[in-house]
Amino acid sequence: GRLWQRMASGGVLFRESTNRQLRQQVLPPSDHVALAVPVSVNDGSQFAGRALSPESLMVLTGTEDHELTSSGALDLVGISVRSDLISCLAQDQQDWLYRATRVRHLVVAPDSAAAIRRTLLPLLGASRHQVLPGCQERRDGQDLLTTLSQTALLAMTGEDQTSSIPRRAESRLRVVQRAMAYLRAHLNENIGTADICKAACASRRSLQYCFEEFLQTTPQAYLRALRLNEARRQLKSGRDAPITFIATELGFNSASHFTRQYRSMFDELPSQTLRSVRQM
Repeated sequence: GRLWQRMASGGVLFRESTNRQLRQQVLPPSDHVALAVPVSVNDGSQFAGRALSPESLMVLTGTEDHELTSSGALDLVGISVRSDLISCLAQDQQDWLYRATRVRHLVVAPDSAAAIRRTLLPLLGASRHQVLPGCQERRDGQDLLTTLSQTALLAMTGEDQTSSIPRRAESRLRVVQRAMAYLRAHLNENIGTADICKAACASRRSLQYCFEEFLQTTPQAYLRALRLNEARRQLKSGRDAPITFIATELGFNSASHFTRQYRSMFDELPSQTLRSVRQM
């Protein structure tokens, strides 16, 4: 993937794109709130258990992980600001943002989504070639706050009030969220389906159904993806430990099985990931 950033006092404007299938946990800085919309998105991509569309508005906080699944090409643009700056907004905008952080995935009118993109994209440059990946430029903090206010107003006026998940679907989503929280907290442990069912307060059949409904995968496949992502994070961090030790620690009993799964997910061997880090 590629990342464009423009730094400002109190936050950052960003654009991130990928052409690959991926499943990852997205976590802004701990004291930030972020709003993002797709510039382009493939069918089958999801955020917070719901299908992403060009009209999606993603609302992220730094206090919890957010599940993002890409089925292929995905391009996002957004703004992330320190939480304390929100108090500078109008009260109705503050109230809306507070509610939006609990919903996390909203749907806005097509015109509003397009207007948000038109607001954010020019601030990062007219084309990809004018703002290089990783480039960081200073902007005045007041400009950032103005941009946040404009984005919030566009989202408020264009929000689809019928987009909330029906109550019964909400209960199924909570099953998935409880299971996800349990899996992330016990990543290094020997976890069976019965353990996940107990943590999610659901039967085996209900658990399977809920995961397939919201994540298009099984609980065990989701756990495997979590562990592979954690292994990649540790390798990229330069942790001084053998690859086989990291794999075993994360529940992979066979080094060859871990290598096959890792290569299938990231299109490279664990040793190649480690080598690229050491060459930096």
